[in-house]
Amino acid sequence: MTPQIATVLIIIAVMTISFFTEILPLGFTALMVPVLLEGTGILNASQAWAGFSNTTVISWIGLFIIGAVFAKTSFTYRIKMFVKRNTNGNPVKVMVMILAACTIMGLMTTATSTIAALTPILFEICDETGLDRKRVFKSAADVSTWACVQMLPISSSLSYFLLFNQYLEGAGTDLRYGLLDMTWIKLPMWIVLVAYYIWASRKLRVDSHEISAAEAGSAGTDGTQKMTSYTPAQEKMAVFIFVTNVILMVVVSFTGTIPAYLVSTAFAALAVGLKLISQKDALNSVNWGTIFLIAGTLPLSTAINVSGTGEWIAGLMQGAFPNLSNPVVLATVFCVVCAITTQFMNNTAVWAIFAPIAASMAINLNMDPRLVVAGVACGALICFATPMAATAGGYVYGVCDFKMKEFVKLGWMPCVLMILAFVIWAPMVLNFIY
Repeated sequence: MTPQIATVLIIIAVMTISFFTEILPLGFTALMVPVLLEGTGILNASQAWAGFSNTTVISWIGLFIIGAVFAKTSFTYRIKMFVKRNTNGNPVKVMVMILAACTIMGLMTTATSTIAALTPILFEICDETGLDRKRVFKSAADVSTWACVQMLPISSSLSYFLLFNQYLEGAGTDLRYGLLDMTWIKLPMWIVLVAYYIWASRKLRVDSHEISAAEAGSAGTDGTQKMTSYTPAQEKMAVFIFVTNVILMVVVSFTGTIPAYLVSTAFAALAVGLKLISQKDALNSVNWGTIFLIAGTLPLSTAINVSGTGEWIAGLMQGAFPNLSNPVVLATVFCVVCAITTQFMNNTAVWAIFAPIAASMAINLNMDPRLVVAGVACGALICFATPMAATAGGYVYGVCDFKMKEFVKLGWMPCVLMILAFVIWAPMVLNFIY
Protein backbone atom coordinates (compact mmCIF):
# COMPACT_ATOMS: atom_id res chain seq x y z
CA MET A 1 0.00 0.00 0.00
CA THR A 2 1.45 3.35 -1.06
CA PRO A 3 1.00 6.61 0.90
CA GLN A 4 -1.37 7.86 -1.80
CA ILE A 5 -3.61 4.80 -1.47
CA ALA A 6 -3.62 5.14 2.31
CA THR A 7 -4.52 8.82 1.99
CA VAL A 8 -7.47 8.10 -0.32
CA LEU A 9 -8.75 5.36 2.00
CA ILE A 10 -8.51 7.73 4.98
CA ILE A 11 -10.41 10.46 3.10
CA ILE A 12 -13.16 7.97 2.20
CA ALA A 13 -13.33 6.78 5.82
CA VAL A 14 -13.54 10.33 7.22
CA MET A 15 -16.20 11.26 4.65
CA THR A 16 -18.26 8.19 5.50
CA ILE A 17 -18.06 8.82 9.25
CA SER A 18 -19.08 12.45 8.76
CA PHE A 19 -22.01 11.41 6.54
CA PHE A 20 -23.28 8.95 9.14
CA THR A 21 -22.77 11.16 12.19
CA GLU A 22 -23.66 14.42 10.40
CA ILE A 23 -20.93 16.32 12.23
CA LEU A 24 -21.10 18.74 9.30
CA PRO A 25 -24.02 19.32 6.94
CA LEU A 26 -23.77 16.87 4.06
CA GLY A 27 -23.04 19.53 1.47
CA PHE A 28 -20.09 20.84 3.47
CA THR A 29 -18.76 17.33 4.10
CA ALA A 30 -18.85 16.76 0.34
CA LEU A 31 -17.17 20.14 -0.23
CA MET A 32 -14.27 19.05 1.97
CA VAL A 33 -13.57 16.06 -0.30
CA PRO A 34 -12.05 18.09 -3.18
CA VAL A 35 -10.32 20.31 -0.61
CA LEU A 36 -8.60 17.29 0.94
CA LEU A 37 -7.86 15.66 -2.41
CA GLU A 38 -6.13 18.80 -3.67
CA GLY A 39 -4.53 19.66 -0.33
CA THR A 40 -2.94 16.23 -0.01
CA GLY A 41 -1.71 16.33 -3.60
CA ILE A 42 -3.78 13.35 -4.76
CA LEU A 43 -5.41 15.49 -7.47
CA ASN A 44 -4.58 18.82 -9.04
CA ALA A 45 -7.05 21.70 -8.84
CA SER A 46 -8.81 21.00 -12.13
CA GLN A 47 -9.29 17.33 -11.24
CA ALA A 48 -10.40 17.99 -7.65
CA TRP A 49 -13.05 20.55 -8.61
CA ALA A 50 -14.18 18.94 -11.86
CA GLY A 51 -17.46 17.87 -10.26
CA PHE A 52 -18.73 21.44 -10.30
CA SER A 53 -18.36 21.56 -14.08
CA ASN A 54 -19.80 18.10 -14.58
CA THR A 55 -22.49 18.15 -17.26
CA THR A 56 -24.92 16.08 -15.16
CA VAL A 57 -24.65 18.55 -12.28
CA ILE A 58 -25.17 21.47 -14.66
CA SER A 59 -28.22 19.83 -16.20
CA TRP A 60 -29.74 19.44 -12.73
CA ILE A 61 -29.74 23.19 -12.20
CA GLY A 62 -31.90 23.64 -15.29
CA LEU A 63 -34.13 20.70 -14.34
CA PHE A 64 -34.69 22.06 -10.83
CA ILE A 65 -35.88 25.37 -12.30
CA ILE A 66 -38.09 23.72 -14.93
CA GLY A 67 -39.53 21.46 -12.25
CA ALA A 68 -40.39 24.46 -10.09
CA VAL A 69 -42.16 26.08 -13.03
CA PHE A 70 -44.09 22.91 -13.85
CA ALA A 71 -45.08 22.45 -10.20
CA LYS A 72 -46.95 25.76 -10.35
CA THR A 73 -49.18 24.57 -13.18
CA SER A 74 -52.49 22.73 -12.83
CA PHE A 75 -50.99 19.86 -14.83
CA THR A 76 -49.46 18.25 -11.74
CA TYR A 77 -52.81 18.58 -9.99
CA ARG A 78 -54.53 16.80 -12.87
CA ILE A 79 -51.97 14.01 -12.86
CA LYS A 80 -52.41 13.67 -9.13
CA MET A 81 -56.19 13.41 -9.51
CA PHE A 82 -55.78 10.91 -12.37
CA VAL A 83 -53.66 8.69 -10.15
CA LYS A 84 -56.13 9.08 -7.30
CA ARG A 85 -59.11 8.12 -9.48
CA ASN A 86 -57.40 5.11 -11.00
CA THR A 87 -55.78 3.72 -7.86
CA ASN A 88 -58.21 4.77 -5.12
CA GLY A 89 -55.14 5.68 -3.09
CA ASN A 90 -53.95 2.06 -3.07
CA PRO A 91 -50.17 2.32 -2.44
CA VAL A 92 -49.39 -0.79 -4.48
CA LYS A 93 -51.26 0.51 -7.54
CA VAL A 94 -49.66 3.93 -7.13
CA MET A 95 -46.20 2.39 -6.98
CA VAL A 96 -46.86 0.25 -10.06
CA MET A 97 -47.73 3.39 -12.04
CA ILE A 98 -44.70 5.29 -10.76
CA LEU A 99 -42.20 2.48 -11.41
CA ALA A 100 -43.64 1.86 -14.88
CA ALA A 101 -43.17 5.54 -15.76
CA CYS A 102 -39.63 5.54 -14.33
CA THR A 103 -38.69 2.44 -16.31
CA ILE A 104 -39.99 3.81 -19.60
CA MET A 105 -38.30 7.18 -19.15
CA GLY A 106 -35.15 5.55 -17.79
CA LEU A 107 -34.83 3.42 -20.92
CA MET A 108 -35.04 6.53 -23.08
CA THR A 109 -32.83 8.89 -21.11
CA THR A 110 -30.73 8.94 -17.91
CA ALA A 111 -31.91 7.97 -14.44
CA THR A 112 -31.16 11.43 -13.07
CA SER A 113 -33.05 13.19 -15.84
CA THR A 114 -35.98 10.86 -15.24
CA ILE A 115 -36.19 11.57 -11.51
CA ALA A 116 -35.57 15.29 -11.90
CA ALA A 117 -38.29 15.58 -14.55
CA LEU A 118 -40.81 13.60 -12.48
CA THR A 119 -40.02 15.31 -9.15
CA PRO A 120 -42.94 17.78 -9.08
CA ILE A 121 -45.37 15.05 -10.11
CA LEU A 122 -44.05 12.61 -7.50
CA PHE A 123 -44.31 15.27 -4.80
CA GLU A 124 -47.96 15.88 -5.70
CA ILE A 125 -48.78 12.16 -5.77
CA CYS A 126 -47.10 11.54 -2.41
CA ASP A 127 -48.90 14.47 -0.81
CA GLU A 128 -52.28 13.39 -2.15
CA THR A 129 -51.99 9.69 -1.36
CA GLY A 130 -50.11 10.03 1.91
CA LEU A 131 -47.18 7.92 0.75
CA ASP A 132 -43.73 8.32 2.25
CA ARG A 133 -41.75 10.63 -0.05
CA LYS A 134 -38.40 9.13 0.86
CA ARG A 135 -39.45 5.57 0.08
CA VAL A 136 -41.20 6.53 -3.14
CA PHE A 137 -38.29 8.60 -4.46
CA LYS A 138 -35.71 5.98 -3.41
CA SER A 139 -37.67 3.25 -5.22
CA ALA A 140 -38.04 5.40 -8.33
CA ALA A 141 -34.34 6.31 -8.38
CA ASP A 142 -33.16 2.70 -8.04
CA VAL A 143 -35.48 1.39 -10.76
CA SER A 144 -34.53 4.25 -13.11
CA THR A 145 -30.83 3.60 -12.50
CA TRP A 146 -31.17 -0.08 -13.35
CA ALA A 147 -33.34 0.55 -16.42
CA CYS A 148 -31.14 3.18 -18.05
CA VAL A 149 -28.00 1.06 -18.53
CA GLN A 150 -27.82 -2.11 -20.65
CA MET A 151 -31.35 -3.38 -19.95
CA LEU A 152 -32.40 -2.91 -23.58
CA PRO A 153 -30.06 -2.23 -26.54
CA ILE A 154 -31.34 1.30 -27.11
CA SER A 155 -30.05 4.80 -26.47
CA SER A 156 -26.77 4.94 -24.51
CA SER A 157 -27.00 1.23 -23.66
CA LEU A 158 -25.64 0.48 -27.12
CA SER A 159 -22.38 2.17 -26.15
CA TYR A 160 -22.10 -0.09 -23.10
CA PHE A 161 -22.63 -3.13 -25.30
CA LEU A 162 -19.63 -2.02 -27.38
CA LEU A 163 -17.63 -1.20 -24.25
CA PHE A 164 -17.87 -4.68 -22.77
CA ASN A 165 -17.02 -6.32 -26.06
CA GLN A 166 -13.92 -4.10 -26.11
CA TYR A 167 -12.95 -5.49 -22.70
CA LEU A 168 -13.27 -9.02 -24.08
CA GLU A 169 -11.26 -8.11 -27.16
CA GLY A 170 -8.57 -6.49 -25.04
CA ALA A 171 -8.23 -9.67 -23.00
CA GLY A 172 -7.39 -11.57 -26.17
CA THR A 173 -10.50 -13.71 -26.65
CA ASP A 174 -12.61 -14.07 -29.78
CA LEU A 175 -15.80 -14.41 -27.69
CA ARG A 176 -18.27 -11.50 -27.79
CA TYR A 177 -21.58 -10.56 -26.21
CA GLY A 178 -24.63 -10.75 -28.43
CA LEU A 179 -26.81 -7.66 -28.73
CA LEU A 180 -29.44 -9.01 -26.29
CA ASP A 181 -27.18 -10.92 -23.89
CA MET A 182 -27.21 -8.24 -21.20
CA THR A 183 -30.96 -7.82 -21.71
CA TRP A 184 -31.51 -11.49 -20.89
CA ILE A 185 -29.47 -11.03 -17.72
CA LYS A 186 -30.72 -7.65 -16.57
CA LEU A 187 -34.42 -7.77 -17.44
CA PRO A 188 -35.24 -10.56 -14.93
CA MET A 189 -33.16 -8.71 -12.33
CA TRP A 190 -35.27 -5.61 -13.03
CA ILE A 191 -38.36 -7.74 -12.33
CA VAL A 192 -36.86 -8.73 -8.97
CA LEU A 193 -36.14 -5.10 -8.09
CA VAL A 194 -39.60 -3.88 -9.12
CA ALA A 195 -41.32 -6.78 -7.36
CA TYR A 196 -39.44 -5.98 -4.16
CA TYR A 197 -40.45 -2.32 -4.21
CA ILE A 198 -44.06 -3.16 -5.07
CA TRP A 199 -44.11 -5.62 -2.16
CA ALA A 200 -42.55 -3.00 0.12
CA SER A 201 -45.09 -0.39 -1.03
CA ARG A 202 -47.73 -2.00 1.19
CA LYS A 203 -46.14 -0.10 4.05
CA LEU A 204 -45.57 3.19 2.27
CA ARG A 205 -48.21 5.22 4.07
CA VAL A 206 -47.03 7.83 6.56
CA ASP A 207 -48.76 8.71 9.83
CA SER A 208 -52.16 10.38 9.61
CA HIS A 209 -50.91 13.64 11.10
CA GLU A 210 -48.22 13.78 8.41
CA ILE A 211 -50.87 13.23 5.73
CA SER A 212 -52.93 16.06 7.16
CA ALA A 213 -49.93 18.34 7.15
CA ALA A 214 -49.15 17.46 3.56
CA GLU A 215 -52.76 18.07 2.50
CA ALA A 216 -52.80 21.38 4.33
CA GLY A 217 -49.57 22.41 2.65
CA SER A 218 -50.98 21.72 -0.81
CA ALA A 219 -54.30 23.44 -0.19
CA GLY A 220 -55.27 27.06 -0.53
CA THR A 221 -55.94 29.34 2.41
CA ASP A 222 -59.63 28.45 2.33
CA GLY A 223 -58.86 24.73 2.58
CA THR A 224 -59.44 24.01 -1.10
CA GLN A 225 -56.80 22.91 -3.60
CA LYS A 226 -55.13 25.83 -5.35
CA MET A 227 -54.62 24.51 -8.90
CA THR A 228 -52.38 27.21 -10.37
CA SER A 229 -51.37 30.86 -10.09
CA TYR A 230 -50.70 31.12 -13.83
CA THR A 231 -52.91 32.73 -16.42
CA PRO A 232 -54.15 30.36 -19.18
CA ALA A 233 -51.42 31.63 -21.52
CA GLN A 234 -48.70 31.19 -18.90
CA GLU A 235 -50.04 27.73 -18.10
CA LYS A 236 -49.67 26.67 -21.73
CA MET A 237 -46.14 28.08 -21.94
CA ALA A 238 -45.08 26.34 -18.72
CA VAL A 239 -46.45 22.96 -19.83
CA PHE A 240 -44.88 23.45 -23.27
CA ILE A 241 -41.47 24.12 -21.72
CA PHE A 242 -41.69 21.07 -19.46
CA VAL A 243 -42.95 18.62 -22.09
CA THR A 244 -40.65 19.88 -24.85
CA ASN A 245 -37.65 19.74 -22.52
CA VAL A 246 -38.38 16.09 -21.67
CA ILE A 247 -38.88 15.14 -25.33
CA LEU A 248 -35.73 16.91 -26.51
CA MET A 249 -33.62 15.42 -23.72
CA VAL A 250 -34.77 11.95 -24.80
CA VAL A 251 -34.00 12.78 -28.45
CA VAL A 252 -30.50 14.09 -27.76
CA SER A 253 -29.82 11.09 -25.50
CA PHE A 254 -30.62 8.85 -28.46
CA THR A 255 -28.86 10.85 -31.13
CA GLY A 256 -26.03 12.54 -29.26
CA THR A 257 -26.47 15.63 -31.42
CA ILE A 258 -25.95 18.07 -28.55
CA PRO A 259 -25.25 17.66 -24.82
CA ALA A 260 -28.43 17.16 -22.76
CA TYR A 261 -27.44 19.86 -20.28
CA LEU A 262 -27.72 22.50 -23.01
CA VAL A 263 -31.38 21.59 -23.43
CA SER A 264 -32.31 21.86 -19.75
CA THR A 265 -30.39 25.08 -19.15
CA ALA A 266 -31.80 26.70 -22.30
CA PHE A 267 -35.39 25.94 -21.30
CA ALA A 268 -34.72 27.10 -17.75
CA ALA A 269 -33.46 30.41 -19.12
CA LEU A 270 -36.53 30.61 -21.36
CA ALA A 271 -38.82 30.12 -18.35
CA VAL A 272 -37.13 32.99 -16.52
CA GLY A 273 -37.20 35.14 -19.65
CA LEU A 274 -40.95 34.56 -20.07
CA LYS A 275 -41.50 35.62 -16.44
CA LEU A 276 -42.86 32.21 -15.49
CA ILE A 277 -40.54 32.31 -12.51
CA SER A 278 -38.49 35.11 -11.04
CA GLN A 279 -34.72 34.98 -10.92
CA LYS A 280 -34.83 34.78 -7.12
CA ASP A 281 -37.35 31.93 -7.11
CA ALA A 282 -35.41 30.15 -9.84
CA LEU A 283 -32.22 30.18 -7.78
CA ASN A 284 -34.13 29.21 -4.64
CA SER A 285 -35.68 26.25 -6.47
CA VAL A 286 -32.24 24.67 -6.98
CA ASN A 287 -31.41 22.20 -4.21
CA TRP A 288 -27.87 23.37 -3.62
CA GLY A 289 -27.27 20.70 -0.99
CA THR A 290 -27.75 18.07 -3.70
CA ILE A 291 -25.49 19.97 -6.10
CA PHE A 292 -22.69 20.18 -3.51
CA LEU A 293 -23.15 16.55 -2.44
CA ILE A 294 -22.68 15.13 -5.93
CA ALA A 295 -20.20 17.69 -7.28
CA GLY A 296 -18.01 17.29 -4.20
CA THR A 297 -17.92 13.49 -4.18
CA LEU A 298 -17.58 12.90 -7.94
CA PRO A 299 -13.76 13.46 -7.91
CA LEU A 300 -13.38 10.44 -5.61
CA SER A 301 -13.58 8.21 -8.67
CA THR A 302 -10.68 10.09 -10.25
CA ALA A 303 -8.73 9.92 -7.01
CA ILE A 304 -9.25 6.16 -6.70
CA ASN A 305 -7.97 5.72 -10.25
CA VAL A 306 -5.05 8.17 -10.08
CA SER A 307 -3.79 6.95 -6.71
CA GLY A 308 -3.90 3.29 -7.74
CA THR A 309 -6.46 2.43 -5.05
CA GLY A 310 -8.68 0.63 -7.56
CA GLU A 311 -5.83 -1.50 -8.84
CA TRP A 312 -4.76 -2.20 -5.25
CA ILE A 313 -8.23 -3.51 -4.38
CA ALA A 314 -8.31 -5.55 -7.58
CA GLY A 315 -4.86 -6.96 -6.78
CA LEU A 316 -6.04 -8.06 -3.35
CA MET A 317 -8.96 -9.79 -4.99
CA GLN A 318 -6.83 -11.48 -7.63
CA GLY A 319 -4.40 -12.70 -4.98
CA ALA A 320 -7.20 -14.02 -2.78
CA PHE A 321 -8.79 -16.10 -5.56
CA PRO A 322 -5.96 -17.24 -7.85
CA ASN A 323 -7.14 -20.78 -8.59
CA LEU A 324 -10.93 -20.76 -8.65
CA SER A 325 -12.34 -23.45 -10.89
CA ASN A 326 -16.01 -22.46 -10.74
CA PRO A 327 -16.98 -19.54 -13.03
CA VAL A 328 -20.19 -18.88 -11.07
CA VAL A 329 -18.21 -18.38 -7.87
CA LEU A 330 -15.69 -16.12 -9.61
CA ALA A 331 -18.49 -14.08 -11.23
CA THR A 332 -20.17 -13.79 -7.83
CA VAL A 333 -16.97 -12.57 -6.22
CA PHE A 334 -16.56 -9.89 -8.87
CA CYS A 335 -20.24 -8.94 -8.54
CA VAL A 336 -19.98 -8.52 -4.76
CA VAL A 337 -16.66 -6.63 -4.85
CA CYS A 338 -17.92 -4.30 -7.58
CA ALA A 339 -21.20 -3.74 -5.73
CA ILE A 340 -19.24 -2.68 -2.64
CA THR A 341 -16.74 -0.56 -4.55
CA THR A 342 -19.39 1.26 -6.58
CA GLN A 343 -20.97 2.65 -3.39
CA PHE A 344 -18.10 5.16 -3.33
CA MET A 345 -17.02 5.19 -6.96
CA ASN A 346 -18.53 5.93 -10.35
CA ASN A 347 -19.74 2.73 -12.04
CA THR A 348 -17.86 3.54 -15.24
CA ALA A 349 -14.62 3.65 -13.26
CA VAL A 350 -15.50 0.33 -11.59
CA TRP A 351 -16.00 -1.25 -15.02
CA ALA A 352 -12.71 0.18 -16.28
CA ILE A 353 -10.77 -1.29 -13.35
CA PHE A 354 -12.39 -4.68 -12.84
CA ALA A 355 -13.65 -5.76 -16.27
CA PRO A 356 -10.18 -6.29 -17.82
CA ILE A 357 -9.04 -8.18 -14.71
CA ALA A 358 -12.19 -10.34 -14.71
CA ALA A 359 -11.76 -11.19 -18.39
CA SER A 360 -8.06 -12.07 -18.02
CA MET A 361 -8.61 -14.20 -14.91
CA ALA A 362 -11.43 -16.11 -16.59
CA ILE A 363 -9.36 -16.81 -19.71
CA ASN A 364 -6.34 -17.91 -17.69
CA LEU A 365 -8.56 -20.31 -15.73
CA ASN A 366 -10.14 -21.68 -18.93
CA MET A 367 -13.56 -20.16 -18.22
CA ASP A 368 -15.96 -18.33 -20.50
CA PRO A 369 -15.11 -14.71 -19.69
CA ARG A 370 -18.59 -13.46 -20.61
CA LEU A 371 -20.15 -14.75 -17.38
CA VAL A 372 -17.36 -13.38 -15.18
CA VAL A 373 -17.33 -9.97 -16.88
CA ALA A 374 -21.14 -9.90 -16.54
CA GLY A 375 -20.54 -10.05 -12.78
CA VAL A 376 -18.61 -6.80 -13.08
CA ALA A 377 -21.21 -5.25 -15.39
CA CYS A 378 -24.08 -5.99 -13.01
CA GLY A 379 -22.20 -5.48 -9.73
CA ALA A 380 -21.17 -1.95 -10.68
CA LEU A 381 -24.84 -1.05 -11.16
CA ILE A 382 -26.02 -2.44 -7.83
CA CYS A 383 -25.45 1.07 -6.54
CA PHE A 384 -28.33 1.58 -4.11
CA ALA A 385 -26.76 1.73 -0.65
CA THR A 386 -25.21 5.22 -0.56
CA PRO A 387 -25.99 8.56 -2.23
CA MET A 388 -22.47 8.61 -3.66
CA ALA A 389 -23.09 5.40 -5.62
CA ALA A 390 -25.33 6.85 -8.33
CA THR A 391 -26.28 10.38 -9.33
CA ALA A 392 -30.01 9.60 -9.17
CA GLY A 393 -29.54 8.37 -5.61
CA GLY A 394 -27.65 11.53 -4.72
CA TYR A 395 -30.42 13.61 -6.24
CA VAL A 396 -33.20 12.05 -4.16
CA TYR A 397 -30.97 12.13 -1.09
CA GLY A 398 -30.91 15.91 -1.33
CA VAL A 399 -34.47 16.68 -2.43
CA CYS A 400 -36.00 14.37 0.21
CA ASP A 401 -33.70 15.45 3.07
CA PHE A 402 -32.50 11.94 3.83
CA LYS A 403 -30.22 11.05 6.67
CA MET A 404 -27.43 8.64 5.77
CA LYS A 405 -28.73 5.93 8.10
CA GLU A 406 -32.16 6.14 6.47
CA PHE A 407 -30.69 5.88 3.00
CA VAL A 408 -28.53 2.87 3.84
CA LYS A 409 -31.43 1.19 5.62
CA LEU A 410 -33.58 1.46 2.49
CA GLY A 411 -30.76 0.56 0.11
CA TRP A 412 -29.00 -2.50 1.51
CA MET A 413 -31.79 -5.03 0.92
CA PRO A 414 -32.15 -4.26 -2.83
CA CYS A 415 -28.37 -4.70 -3.16
CA VAL A 416 -28.51 -8.14 -1.56
CA LEU A 417 -31.51 -9.20 -3.63
CA MET A 418 -29.90 -8.12 -6.89
CA ILE A 419 -26.68 -9.99 -6.11
CA LEU A 420 -28.69 -13.13 -5.35
CA ALA A 421 -30.71 -12.65 -8.52
CA PHE A 422 -27.50 -12.41 -10.54
CA VAL A 423 -26.00 -15.54 -8.97
CA ILE A 424 -29.14 -17.59 -9.63
CA TRP A 425 -30.15 -16.26 -13.04
CA ALA A 426 -27.04 -15.18 -14.99
CA PRO A 427 -25.32 -18.61 -15.12
CA MET A 428 -28.52 -20.25 -16.34
CA VAL A 429 -29.25 -17.78 -19.11
CA LEU A 430 -25.65 -17.57 -20.34
CA ASN A 431 -25.30 -21.36 -20.34
CA PHE A 432 -28.49 -21.50 -22.37
CA ILE A 433 -27.30 -18.83 -24.83
CA TYR A 434 -23.79 -20.18 -25.24
